[in-house]
Amino acid sequence: MKRLSLWSGILALLIGLFLFVHPFTTTAMIGWIIALLIFMSGITSLLMYTNSVERSLWYLLQSILSIIFGIILLSSSAMSLSSAVITIAAYWILISGILRLIGGLQMRRAGFYDANRFLSSAVLAILLGLFLLFNPALSAIFIGRLTGLLLMAVGVSGIAFSFRI
Repeated sequence: MKRLSLWSGILALLIGLFLFVHPFTTTAMIGWIIALLIFMSGITSLLMYTNSVERSLWYLLQSILSIIFGIILLSSSAMSLSSAVITIAAYWILISGILRLIGGLQMRRAGFYDANRFLSSAVLAILLGLFLLFNPALSAIFIGRLTGLLLMAVGVSGIAFSFRI
């Protein structure tokens, strides 16, 4: 148990240090995973299309586009993937914030007492989405460094724990 805790702590510390020094790697890894999923989804859809009795041209088009988009993303640079991941996350957070704002306003009109808390979180989500959207590189650096710091903290904790066992 002591050795396992020590080695896992050292490994987490080293990976955290690497991610802190190379912050785009974190978001690029997420991008490559998403790209691989899109590519595999396209391949799977194409196989389902070829084995289907009733073939839809739209299903074939979706399959081919997924394969092409997956290949483009898989062959992209780490910086491009980092920006793409941050941009997608920014739009998702922004749209979620807008929908939350609409829901909060409807809650306020209906007389719910927690509507202000709902509206506050909507405004924060909109602001975060705008920040991510207009600063994708800075956001990728922040996310990469934060992930690195968290892993380093886990590593130090694991190492400290191994000496206390």
